[in-house]
Amino acid sequence: MANEISLSYELNKDRFQTMPESQLAYLLIDVKPSNGKNNIRAPLNLCLVVDRSASMKGQKIENVKKAISNIIDQMSESDYFSLVSFNEEAEVLVPGQPIVDRDALKNLVNQLTPKNGTAISSGMKQGLEELRKNLAENKINRMILLTDGQTYGDEEDCHQFASAAASEGILITALGVGDEWYEEVLDTIAQKSNGKSDYIATPDDIIPIFADEMTNLQSVFAQSAMITLRFSQDVTLRKICRVLPAISELEYTPIADDCVLINIGEIDDRDGQTLLAEVFLNLRQQGKYRIAQAELVYDIPANNLFQQKVRKDIVVELTDSELLSKKINPRVMNVAERVSAYDLQTRAMQQAASGDIAGATRKLRAAATRLLNLNETELAETALEEALNLSKQGSMSASGTKKLRYETRKLTRRLVS
Repeated sequence: MANEISLSYELNKDRFQTMPESQLAYLLIDVKPSNGKNNIRAPLNLCLVVDRSASMKGQKIENVKKAISNIIDQMSESDYFSLVSFNEEAEVLVPGQPIVDRDALKNLVNQLTPKNGTAISSGMKQGLEELRKNLAENKINRMILLTDGQTYGDEEDCHQFASAAASEGILITALGVGDEWYEEVLDTIAQKSNGKSDYIATPDDIIPIFADEMTNLQSVFAQSAMITLRFSQDVTLRKICRVLPAISELEYTPIADDCVLINIGEIDDRDGQTLLAEVFLNLRQQGKYRIAQAELVYDIPANNLFQQKVRKDIVVELTDSELLSKKINPRVMNVAERVSAYDLQTRAMQQAASGDIAGATRKLRAAATRLLNLNETELAETALEEALNLSKQGSMSASGTKKLRYETRKLTRRLVS
């Protein structure tokens, strides 16, 4: 039996009161390394795909160069590195190679020169070709994509390259600098590649965010992680999302009427992953019930471990006592409230995009109230400002939209920071 990773769970109540109708329960599932940090790190196969269009000139491109040089310094001789730049066309500045001569690599990085327009797909295509040269299942295969502008007419190509990357075990971290890029494109690239996307508000943030991404890469413990949830016949899954390391929607594949398969990707050795499931309980009699079984399958290539499995039964207790059912799990409810705040702003943006300005405004104000209750004052103020923009102008600001969209994803990180 695999013991490198543990599965544990918490419900929003210690006991649920018996009811004649179904009731909603929150199920928090923690996926964490059993023994802390892994001393053996898998080698990296890393490609940076960087926008060098004219809008990147100045502090943006200079900080990108510094950030990439810092990454080169942090990589080991067993790692592989490549650098692709793109504007309307892609150029390979550093072909995929092991880290040998760091100064020579940095000299190539310094050749980044902004000019012309933006075609993200050209960079992605060339980046995948460089990664494939050193692709291996015992490596962490990753593309970091950075842009500050909108791509033109090649969005579908970007999505197809992201899907191709996922099929080959390559995750993409998609980063947008400033306010002019289109978040739907980067979010879809991240989602289709099982990666992530993030917002870099100012050029000053480029260096620390690149450093944080490098720390994340060096903390990867397990890869290709899949969770199967098998529910009893009296339980129905309503929704499931990832809440740590950040809030994100999870797509799942039904493999039977009462069974779903979820690709959760990588597990780091710092926070692991935590999932939040909303389930309906259709149980009528008091007693203890196994409502589900979670099975995790994962690989740890650095330790030459593949298709490792761990299972956990999920048990709920029902009682006829109203008093005994009142005890609430504060951790689970705190997480659920933060996910609710994220959901409110997400639905607000969807309504605004569809033309329902009044509905979007109401949702943003509700999100602001929820954020204030969570002591997230700055985000609450942003939500109120954007609600005012919607009501007066019929649209939200680019910076406010991005701040709400990406910062609310990190609400749950406050619980572990």
